[in-house]
Amino acid sequence: MALTPAEKLLKEVNLNLTRQRAAVLELFLKEEHPMTPHEVREILEEQEHVDQVTIYRVLEALVRTRLLTQVPSTDRNSYYCLAERLQGLHAHLYCNLCRRMLCVESPLAAKTERGEELHVVLSGTCTQCDQEVPDANI
Repeated sequence: MALTPAEKLLKEVNLNLTRQRAAVLELFLKEEHPMTPHEVREILEEQEHVDQVTIYRVLEALVRTRLLTQVPSTDRNSYYCLAERLQGLHAHLYCNLCRRMLCVESPLAAKTERGEELHVVLSGTCTQCDQEVPDANI
């Protein structure tokens, strides 16, 4: 039986292959945007029951093995997204209107040294909200 992309990545970093780890990583590979642990649980709940503690443990393991990275935010939520090695150098935009965290093209072209992390988090309005809300300055 062929391994899924998530299962291959878990094997590459020598993490034990569990149903929960594979499901969480598969979700991030599919969605390609930052998510909170609560969002992960809500989406996975449609497929199978995974308790919140398990979600946190899986996220910690995926961050520790550099498959995911934790994105700093000012809204008191923890966001996680694919690590730079899987998604390339990118920044994040926190939309003040819809309160979503999005991956965006990085304003920096710098490379970081191995073992270091570079987090660029912008705050503003996402493209979708910008189109829906009329400009108050006009």
